[in-house]
Amino acid sequence: MTKQELRKQIRDEIKKLSAADRDTASLFVCLQILGTAEWQQASTVMLYNALPDEINLQLLIDDASGSGKELIIPDQSPSAPVIPVEVLQEIDLAIIPGRAFTRQGKRLGRGGGWYDRILPHLRCQKWGVAFASQIKKDIPTDTWDVKMDKVII
Repeated sequence: MTKQELRKQIRDEIKKLSAADRDTASLFVCLQILGTAEWQQASTVMLYNALPDEINLQLLIDDASGSGKELIIPDQSPSAPVIPVEVLQEIDLAIIPGRAFTRQGKRLGRGGGWYDRILPHLRCQKWGVAFASQIKKDIPTDTWDVKMDKVII
């Protein structure tokens, strides 16, 4: 299966989830992260504003804002400024969306290459977050694809 075929398959599988199922899965993922030493000790975290078919991180965003963590939420639009490498290297924990993951940390993105450009510069733990239907036994990858240190479902 090609990357494009897998992206379409995953998109179709996520569409089958109800809003309540997506909300429950998002809450469960966020609670798992909140309970980790890595989250609690992180001073600077990189999160993302979720699209409707991604794990919603609003609970983490609220916790980070309320606990004094420096919060980096990248603007992924093509016209957005690039995050300086120095800033990327100061991040303590990065939570990364994806289209599909393996339990071993392989990640398939949406195909735009945005995260492919920044992931190699991160020195911190990189955690993928996903709905259960996004976890596959194997996915196609390229040499530039960066593995996640952990995948949370």
